[in-house]
Amino acid sequence: MKRVLWISRHQMTAEQRSDLERVIGEAVELHPWTETVEDLADLRPEVERADAVAAVLPVELLAELVRLAGKRPVFQTAAVRTPTGRFHTLPDGRREPEFAFAHGGWQQILRLELEVKHLSKKS
Repeated sequence: MKRVLWISRHQMTAEQRSDLERVIGEAVELHPWTETVEDLADLRPEVERADAVAAVLPVELLAELVRLAGKRPVFQTAAVRTPTGRFHTLPDGRREPEFAFAHGGWQQILRLELEVKHLSKKS
């Protein structure tokens, strides 16, 4: 059984878990981290205890996580958006289509480099 750190505010669905077990090749023991991630250093002990990491994070945190994970595989779920045929009315009166999200598979992040320049907002 592989120990997988699951970083997400949401519980992993049965479909996601079953597919992750297929990808990893054996049963998984999930260790969820549901708190907002602001500093990946807080996760270091959990990452070090894991055999693999599955995460839903912004790209800048994913890039940092891949470095922190070292040789441990890092996975992210890929969602499929399907229109439901229904519409939502926004507070300003505009209407937008509703979409249902379903598990579309897992992606292993092999390499992720990101360099950003923060642009200050004018006051």
